Amino acid sequence: MAATHTSQEARHPADDAQDDRWCMAVRLLGRVEKQLDEALQHGHGLPLSEYRALCALSRPDSGPALRMGELADRIGLKDSTVTRLVGRLEARGLAERSSAAGDGRAVAARITPAGRRRYAEATPTYRSALGEALEAASANVYLADLAAWVRTGESAVNGAAAAPEPPEGV
Repeated sequence: MAATHTSQEARHPADDAQDDRWCMAVRLLGRVEKQLDEALQHGHGLPLSEYRALCALSRPDSGPALRMGELADRIGLKDSTVTRLVGRLEARGLAERSSAAGDGRAVAARITPAGRRRYAEATPTYRSALGEALEAASANVYLADLAAWVRTGESAVNGAAAAPEPPEGV
């Protein structure tokens, strides 16, 4: 009997080059995330995950509060992880939990005035570290195009031939 594949696997499997490019994108993300976390921890005692939560909660499109699932989706974490994260923010007076509007069973989080101040204080550090990390990535031939896209929204190669295959370990 033949192995059963999902319709997604059967229609669009990634090839080696796509897998390699994805690995490079993840590598860039990991490098940048490490630099951002270190800068925020050193300068503000604020982990990157907490900064991201404060950012999401402070956005005008977040309304007065975000349900935990929506917050998790916006910052790319699991619901259970966000629940613990909001608990840490709440313990520090940077966020608070409440019942979600329209559904008393659901929990929502909102940023406090102290959380808004902390976010505003940390944002210049975050943006400086992000700019430095992207500049450093621009010097790596395999990460330069992705870094340029993050910086400008445009490809650095603008239709040029694809970069050569990366050597192992890059």
